[in-house]
Amino acid sequence: MEKIKAVMTDNSLFRRSYFICLFLCITSPFLAFAYVALAAVFLWGAFLLFYNLIKRRCALRVRFGLWLILFVLTSVVTAIIHFSANIVYDGHNIVMILHSAICFFIFYGIHTEKGLNFRRELYSVCRFIVYTTTVMGIIGLACLMAKIKFEILGILFIVHENRFAGLFTNPNQLGYVAVVAIFCSHMLFKKDFIAISGRERVSTIWIASCLAVNGISLLLSDSNGAMLLMIGYAVVYLVYKIFGTEREFTFRQILTKSIACLLAGAFIVASLFFVRDVTQRGISELMKDKSPVVLIEGDISMPDEGIITFEHQNKNIDSGRFKLWEQAWEMFKENPVLGIGKGNVYEMGNRLFEHGIEFSDRYDILAPLLTDFHNGYLTIMVCTGAVGFLLFLIFWLRLFTRLTVHVFRQEGLKESTLPCMYAFLCAYLVYATIEEALLYNIMFTVVSFWMIMGYASCFLVQFEPDEEKGSFRLFGRTYPKTLL
Repeated sequence: MEKIKAVMTDNSLFRRSYFICLFLCITSPFLAFAYVALAAVFLWGAFLLFYNLIKRRCALRVRFGLWLILFVLTSVVTAIIHFSANIVYDGHNIVMILHSAICFFIFYGIHTEKGLNFRRELYSVCRFIVYTTTVMGIIGLACLMAKIKFEILGILFIVHENRFAGLFTNPNQLGYVAVVAIFCSHMLFKKDFIAISGRERVSTIWIASCLAVNGISLLLSDSNGAMLLMIGYAVVYLVYKIFGTEREFTFRQILTKSIACLLAGAFIVASLFFVRDVTQRGISELMKDKSPVVLIEGDISMPDEGIITFEHQNKNIDSGRFKLWEQAWEMFKENPVLGIGKGNVYEMGNRLFEHGIEFSDRYDILAPLLTDFHNGYLTIMVCTGAVGFLLFLIFWLRLFTRLTVHVFRQEGLKESTLPCMYAFLCAYLVYATIEEALLYNIMFTVVSFWMIMGYASCFLVQFEPDEEKGSFRLFGRTYPKTLL
């Protein structure tokens, strides 16, 4: 019984299980199994959440946790106000509130766990990503060159709408995972990370293979969101390398380094898009003379679709997002204070707009659960209103102000993973403007973001030990200063 309790209350084991489960939910070989497992792991997470809140009282020790607590409470009030007789909509609201709290207090709240070597956990996550994405990438590229494609649960794999998807559910997911793999490979090169985690260094051959395979996959996926994430990561890390290695600057140095950043950033952007174009054209030419392999599953035949160019079939620069964002703004104006709750987005969209939310018809029966505005900020505004969005914004400003100060002023970070994580988080905040991200989706992109942010927050505890000792009084009770 004690062993079962130890497993059920193991935050680290849950985080890794949830992370891996959501990763498998976007891969072809494990799709059906992963969704069944996800339901069980989510229930485990709900139990663990309440155990942490009640038994360990972790919410009161979370950095800047007051704003997250208020955000969750606001979401509960919104769900109550918009309570309906439809179990699908109300159930979705409850699940999203639990999911948000899990992200806040188990993933981001990792820094409240005393005695945990978070680098060991991060190392195991990085190693999983490097090994798994490399093997899957090689298989996916081999199938691409052989023109093999197949369908599972109605999802077409390897090539999806003229873009390379590999063994992932769509090219955008492949692109995001490829950037995460490159980011993890970068961290595995850091000497401090390996030394303090107490693990053996991953083979250079594996890391090089991971970088090559995922780099090609990113380029062939033609995912603009993933490319934006990659560019953001490279540029922010470059800014750190230029400004973060010195403590004081003269005006001339600031001017010179700023110009260097602009020029280097422009070079990175131009180079990546040039390499993407060359790679897509080159692979397309190589595949021209190859005979197609047509696989049949059940009664569904998938004939060759002609020459694959790896470009978007939809030539609009926004891919329909502008229409989605207009609809989001109209829905926000209907309930600007507290929002409508994630579970009510689909239903209200059907009431307000003649054809409902743009692109929601592609999800069929799952539309009430999967409808999204492809902008994490707008989704939060619509679902929680101005109040929820303001609370979320305050939390972000508090956290990133502290992270920025330490990344650019703390000494001895050259071989640390913190600058890598900071660059990834900054890039993700830009990525969230055009993709399903930030919070209100139970998916790999969202959970990986909160997991990385949790690891980054562990550095704050190390750099600011005195903050743990302060306190403030509110309504006659004393609370840790770190809540603010």
